[in-house]
Amino acid sequence: MLEFSISSSEDNQTIISFLKKRFKTTPLSLIYKLFRVKKIKLNKNHIRYYHHRLKTGDKIIIHDQSLKIAAVPVFQAPPQSFFPLKSVHEDENILIVIKEHNVPMRDSGDCLDKAVNHYLYQQNPSHYQKNLQTYFVYTAVHRLDKLTKGLVIYPKNSLAKKALYNAIKDKSVITKSYLAVCENYHSTNFPSSVEGFISKNELKQRMEFSFQAIRDNSQSCSLQTQTLFRWGDYQLLKMILGTGRKHQIRAISSYYHNPVVGDEKYGSKVKLDHKILLFAYQLEFNKLPPFLAYLNQKSFCLKNLQNDLIKWIKKQ
Repeated sequence: MLEFSISSSEDNQTIISFLKKRFKTTPLSLIYKLFRVKKIKLNKNHIRYYHHRLKTGDKIIIHDQSLKIAAVPVFQAPPQSFFPLKSVHEDENILIVIKEHNVPMRDSGDCLDKAVNHYLYQQNPSHYQKNLQTYFVYTAVHRLDKLTKGLVIYPKNSLAKKALYNAIKDKSVITKSYLAVCENYHSTNFPSSVEGFISKNELKQRMEFSFQAIRDNSQSCSLQTQTLFRWGDYQLLKMILGTGRKHQIRAISSYYHNPVVGDEKYGSKVKLDHKILLFAYQLEFNKLPPFLAYLNQKSFCLKNLQNDLIKWIKKQ
């Protein structure tokens, strides 16, 4: 028999999430089976609902001796990143940082996750270690393309992580706005609203936009657009995401023959040094849950970016 008691740092996560962390080497199918055959009890009662949210003080009992509990992560100070981290906001729950062009989010030697982890460790080593020992992972709740610059949100505790993961899916709660400098060779205008489907073209190894679902992997997508400035062969667009599909802005811009400047993969004729002129420049928060309500009606942005991009366009 195995027994676990839920601590305050583990409060509000689902029971299946808790068990997946504790039994990392156990097939997920076996964990689900334990629910079905009534080998899992919560506070002395059998439970079959995988997504039940745990509370501080809850006790989980598992009647199975074959399970192997994953070892508590051994603490190691996160390695130092080779680039400085720039933040626009930080409080006890979240950190909003600026991801530069040509910086990957994760899964690379020098990535944004690495820089954030080192920064948070330096801020409070004991708190960082405590979170690590409760299987908490510092990672962003959304992603940006490697070549894109912009704002990224990192939760600093499990409660904020859950709330923000749910909120990021609802664009009325967290609104993400982009600025893009696009080539304008065909003098076409973006419609103010774009809705359709995006799918991956495996042959070309890129995403494609269409008004109908043309592939099995097609996903609906939408965004709002506004032309802020036009000069010669370029235009500056503001884009507000309705969905957050991979390469959504890049594929839609290419469809309208106005590729993002520097985005050679999607048809740009301009070569830039490891970047494209696409920026996740603003985050707006609304209708967040009570413990994050202090962020409601607040927005964070890359200051002076619009003026800087207009100056760049005029110089071309």
